[in-house]
Amino acid sequence: MKRIFVITMESRAVREYSENLRWFFSGLAEVDGISIKEGPPAAKVKADVVLISNQTILPEAKPYLPDDAPVEYVDISFARRDVQQLESLPPGSRALLVDYKEYMAISLAALLNEFGIRHVDLIPYAPGMSLDRARGVEIAVTPGLPEFVPPGIRTVIDIGYRKIDIGTINSLAAKLEIGDVRLNERMIKYTDGLCHRSQGLAGVLKNLKAGKMRLEAVLEGIEDGVLVADSSTLLHCNRYVCRILGRDDESGTLCAGGMLPFCASLLSAERAENRVMSLDTGSGRKDLVVTKKTFRVHENSDSSIIILKDAEHIQRMEIGIRKSLLGKGYSAKYTFEDIVFRSARMEVVVERARKIAQLDTTTLIVGETGTGKELFAQALHNRSKRRQGPFVAINCAAISDGLLESELFGYEEGAFTGARRGGKKGLFELAHGGTIFLDELGSISQAMQVKLLRVLQEKEVMRIGGVHLVPVDVRVIAATNEDLERLVEQGVFRRDLYYRINNFTIRLPPLRDRKEDIPVLVRSIMDEHGAENRLGGELQEFLTSYGWGGNVRELRNCVEYLVFMGERELTPEDLPVYMQARGPVSHARGDDAFADLFGAEREIAERVLAILGSRGLGRRELHRMIGEKGCSVSEYRLRWILQYLRDKGLVRFGKGREGVRLVEGGVA
Repeated sequence: MKRIFVITMESRAVREYSENLRWFFSGLAEVDGISIKEGPPAAKVKADVVLISNQTILPEAKPYLPDDAPVEYVDISFARRDVQQLESLPPGSRALLVDYKEYMAISLAALLNEFGIRHVDLIPYAPGMSLDRARGVEIAVTPGLPEFVPPGIRTVIDIGYRKIDIGTINSLAAKLEIGDVRLNERMIKYTDGLCHRSQGLAGVLKNLKAGKMRLEAVLEGIEDGVLVADSSTLLHCNRYVCRILGRDDESGTLCAGGMLPFCASLLSAERAENRVMSLDTGSGRKDLVVTKKTFRVHENSDSSIIILKDAEHIQRMEIGIRKSLLGKGYSAKYTFEDIVFRSARMEVVVERARKIAQLDTTTLIVGETGTGKELFAQALHNRSKRRQGPFVAINCAAISDGLLESELFGYEEGAFTGARRGGKKGLFELAHGGTIFLDELGSISQAMQVKLLRVLQEKEVMRIGGVHLVPVDVRVIAATNEDLERLVEQGVFRRDLYYRINNFTIRLPPLRDRKEDIPVLVRSIMDEHGAENRLGGELQEFLTSYGWGGNVRELRNCVEYLVFMGERELTPEDLPVYMQARGPVSHARGDDAFADLFGAEREIAERVLAILGSRGLGRRELHRMIGEKGCSVSEYRLRWILQYLRDKGLVRFGKGREGVRLVEGGVA
């Protein structure tokens, strides 16, 4: 670290000036000093620059000076608030100006005059001088030396000890080659509280320096590389440039070994707007986005400003902005560690899913309702290289085709009645750089299947009412509780889309096929709620043998009911009423007319028959009532199920307002 050495006549001056400098150069340079009155040192001091209090003590200071270090002299100033005390004195007042030496008092009087204190007659005085000129004077002004004020003075105004002027600080920084933004910020703060000479070139120069320092401080605070050049000469280069180029250090010295070749090439390059340039940093290649603009300061001189952005940083910012726009609802919180299981079958499934997570490819998750398809989708995302990107989920069965298209692909302003002003980004755009989870994929219409297939193939979307394709970088994870192969054979699901998404498939087994997981799932759910209940043996046997048509979701609902509604010792009597009525095996599959229905389709078919009863309903009313029962289904999928029930002879389609009715004698 660089070293500053202070030499003064008085010991107090050493302390004051050293403390002043340490505040400025903290973390940038070491500060030490000595007073001449303390006696000569044993050897010459070692320093990068020597600061001497004034030129008059140079002969006495020579024994201290190193042979090669530059010398700087102190220009002094005072805090503005201290000097302002003198402005309240009545015009024509006489005051004793008390200092160490007469010449110092005379110099101080001249300096105060430059600060605008001209309405007071200041009489220089130092200890040992005659007071003949000061007869009748009742005011004394002193720079932090009240002990030297002669007796009999009624009013003493202390303007504080001398401070180092900002010009001296600037000269020291230049000699030490320190260009750190921290120093610039301190200089600006320091200058604001300091007195300035009201007239003369010195005051103008200091104001210009303050303006330059403010500009440099602004440039240093920008999180981009900024170079300012005049013709082929580099005028300013902020530290972020060196950080981007991998040449930053802690010394505060920039380009100590001369201009880097890359910077020189930028100065000679033509104007550019967001041009991507590659740089070899020694440890690998870095992509930079470069913008260079020229401007004319005066007639015969062109200057330029060059802005460098780290391309990787821009990508991270884009992801962060997208995530902030999405909000908390579009992030994945579950990982593979959150999947509770004990069975060997689930261990195989989870291990396969871990491998697929590393592949940046479209993935299909197949499983009955309640088996944890979204849990696996979030775990896949958080295990993938896209874990820092957004995770966007949508249930395709819960939204009509028209609305689903606008949600997935977005729309332009004026695309349809009620379209938001300025348009809206679709979920594919918002998921850029991350993952989109399409739940209940089997429920979408063939028209939507075609559009989805194009997105998967081309990696582009077009908003409704738009004319431009928007590139998207998104991993698609789809899920279904339906047998897509059967839907393909029936012509309901497109074969090309099926083969596009079916390459990497995760099949989640129903809970009835992994009953050894039931005890650990029950214990995990109870622990989540801090439950103190105990499961009796009869209840444990019931839970293990129960069919669990709703899988883990139904099990969770059941356990939560037991925890909050059951007794301390839980028995089958504490179960929900519907479970007690069904018995432990009432949910086993193999039922009759619905044997070839799968998952949600079966559940919807059962609900349709239960709602119809002895009355007839139109499809829209039936769709509404099914939704009120908590079952999500698109109108397209409902039409298919109604057709299935008619083919089975369970319902008939009436004419006009008759709607859909049960067939007499039909049994659900």
